[in-house]
Amino acid sequence: MRVQHLLENDCDFQTARLAEALATRAGEDFDIEQQIIGSPLPALRRLRERSAEVDLIHAWSLRGLTLAALAGDRRLIFSPARLPNRRGIGWLRAMMSYRDIRVVANSATMQRALIERGITIDRCHLIRPGVDFSRIQRRRNPALREELGFCDDDFVILAAGESDRPANHALAVWTASILYAMDERYKLLFCGRGEKSDSLRQFAGKLKQPDMVRDAEKTLRRRMEFDELLVAADLVLVTASAAVPTLPVMIAMAAGLPIVSTVTSELSELLEDRHSAMLVPKPTPKLIAQRILDIRQDPSLQWSISDTARTEAYEFFPLTKFVNEWREIYRGSAVQGAR
Repeated sequence: MRVQHLLENDCDFQTARLAEALATRAGEDFDIEQQIIGSPLPALRRLRERSAEVDLIHAWSLRGLTLAALAGDRRLIFSPARLPNRRGIGWLRAMMSYRDIRVVANSATMQRALIERGITIDRCHLIRPGVDFSRIQRRRNPALREELGFCDDDFVILAAGESDRPANHALAVWTASILYAMDERYKLLFCGRGEKSDSLRQFAGKLKQPDMVRDAEKTLRRRMEFDELLVAADLVLVTASAAVPTLPVMIAMAAGLPIVSTVTSELSELLEDRHSAMLVPKPTPKLIAQRILDIRQDPSLQWSISDTARTEAYEFFPLTKFVNEWREIYRGSAVQGAR
């Protein structure tokens, strides 16, 4: 079966990692090719030229889905990284009224919202991201910490995911600022990608605590993936104020690092307070800082939530499950299209 993936040039970490997993692990009965969308007109021309060579198009963005719908009559699958806004869902419904499109949500929250807003349940599926456990490194890496400018006794807090608006990493800076004022060994690390990365560095400067924050990619002068930074961290902090990609959180769970997190519907599908993480229902810097102190002062609690999170990640989010579920979606689309 010939499947074409349509990816944005600047797709997020989760999308890039999952698309790579499908392209390399789907098996010999699938021939998967990736096309990066640049300018829309050349992308549309290429899709039309290749239409006869493809059985199924898997679009990872609404723009990609729109181009695929315009390009020909191939069967289509749409897997958004985040829930589209109301206008986007309206456009999706319009396309689904005349094209064979199946939608795959990455959380139960997204699936429920799509169905509530008019996507029929028989064409709206759920496949959660999967973690490639072979990439997980559990041992702390002193060399990387030193390269990032951290001392052996620093307590490094890693902000989960990329620094875009929903991730709300400014809240992580506020939290670290409180802890840093108490003890300058508290440091905040973020990967350095996302629309808000520059503003985070500026924010730390305005707080007169520039040494508190490290931008990994800017400091190391090379590209760094989120999971590569886990070996330099002591704790993972999730400060999301809205829906964010959940794969970074799942990876942190599998790595066995303690997690402190705000509460959103998507995160509540993964984490449980004092079971697999410390949750903060009211996301204020003071309360988040207190949860971090609680973990540091109670080693048994730290071990318990980390061990439970790791166990649940290995049980519920293996990459093999993700790939197998996608294989079934691809096969189902082929059967449906043959009728």
